[in-house]
Amino acid sequence: MIEKNLNIISFNIPYPPDYGGVIDVFYKLKALAENNIKIILHTFEYGRKKSSELEKYCDKVYYYTRKTGFRSQLSFIPYIVYSRRNEELLHNLQSNNFPILFEGLHTCYYLNHSSLKERLKIVRAHNIEHQYYKGLAANTHNITDKIYFKLETSRLQSFESKLKYADHILALSSTEYAYFSEKYGKDKTQYIPLFFQSENKISLSPVIKPYIIYHGDLSTPENISAAKFLINNIAAKTPEFQWIFTGRNPHQTLISLINNYKNIQLIPNPEEDELKHLIREAAINILYTNQVSGVKLKLLNTLYHGHTCLANKKMVAGSGLEELCTLISDDPERIIQDIRKYMHEPFHTDELQKREVLFKSLYNNKKNALAIKALL
Repeated sequence: MIEKNLNIISFNIPYPPDYGGVIDVFYKLKALAENNIKIILHTFEYGRKKSSELEKYCDKVYYYTRKTGFRSQLSFIPYIVYSRRNEELLHNLQSNNFPILFEGLHTCYYLNHSSLKERLKIVRAHNIEHQYYKGLAANTHNITDKIYFKLETSRLQSFESKLKYADHILALSSTEYAYFSEKYGKDKTQYIPLFFQSENKISLSPVIKPYIIYHGDLSTPENISAAKFLINNIAAKTPEFQWIFTGRNPHQTLISLINNYKNIQLIPNPEEDELKHLIREAAINILYTNQVSGVKLKLLNTLYHGHTCLANKKMVAGSGLEELCTLISDDPERIIQDIRKYMHEPFHTDELQKREVLFKSLYNNKKNALAIKALL
């Protein structure tokens, strides 16, 4: 097999792979390495520790300090981009002539730098970022955060035009593929689904316990808003059912709200195995969002490890997995009706085969890594 070389610029240290964006980065670089691509990883440090695990898959790993703080806000360039400018990064990119994979718009500060003009440049679009930040602004009630999200929305919308300097744009959902291919051309846009941890065969727990689970990063405005909606409008009105809300760093408002209800349990910061166990034994996994953005890792995890999955249309948009979920409306009364219907309805095991076929087709790490390799 022919060996190829690739620079990857990651917006954060991609190990451990414990939240959305870094999960895609980590399992992508692992799959690329397993398919004979020598990786030079350039990664920004942002609240996470350096990891020797990355050296198993990368020929070299460079770490860079992110320039956070007020001074990085004083620019027309988005904060998530401007805070990742680093001359050492540019110097290291200039030291070889290999293609460059920019992970997210976050890492694209040097995308149009004159010294990289002749390089093959690929951008992994983790989101339509200005739309994502617009949603964050709508979902937060903190005035300072709202102002920041609105400002960042405007800056991201303007900065996104830099993608014209990319040779290839890799969209991770069909929704985002439609957006980027229309704006920047079908010739340079590809749909490469999310990379994530998957075993060879989906197997579900034979034990099903009568509880409903919602999981996600409980510190983000999007998930805080979704959790509040479910608690206030659904869980509070179904005291006959036990609910579990679990995820990273639950916001204080959620902690206080959940404390008001005897039928709701909060499990903060579960370990990976614990989270899988909770997903596997739940009678119902409920996935709800009021914001379309990328592909939700929680959706893949639920379909890989859980039984009945109730999800609204915005949750599954662009994932290709719509037929594997029971779609619910955004109306609380109708959601309650669906919960009461499916709570004690047995999960049909023939659904497993449907899941395996779709996952093997779409979310196949080796297949998708080879698609990237073909671009190099």
